[in-house]
Amino acid sequence: MTTPGRHVSAAPGALTSDDASPTPFPARTVRADVLVVDDEADVRASMSEVLRTSGFSVDEAEDGQVALAMLRAFRYGMVILDIRMPRLDGVSLIESLEDLPPVIVHSAYSLSIEERQRLGVKVLMYLHKPVSPPELLSVVRGILEGGRDS
Repeated sequence: MTTPGRHVSAAPGALTSDDASPTPFPARTVRADVLVVDDEADVRASMSEVLRTSGFSVDEAEDGQVALAMLRAFRYGMVILDIRMPRLDGVSLIESLEDLPPVIVHSAYSLSIEERQRLGVKVLMYLHKPVSPPELLSVVRGILEGGRDS
């Protein structure tokens, strides 16, 4: 496994999309405050950097399949999730897990009415890309430090 707060990639010992099997993992341990899931490396890196600079521990996943494996293996305080990604989109990721931490969707695209209905109460908030650093920090602090009232 990689160390907490690192981007998960195909490096030796790292979780990859091949690890996203439906087999449940043993008891999950807390890994990081936030899991940032986005297929755009620059967006993922900039959001993670803002959060790390402010003292939050952050893991990154480049797509829904990698995130699925991470969410099955570890616990997170919250997930910031892009919706439109290759291999496994954000809506399908959310639907595949019952035990989710608070989920914030961030996307450049609007969700359809059908997608919003499918996600229901599993999504705490929707943010439109690009998210400014002050807005990102306000939302994350509100969820992790002050409950769900952000």
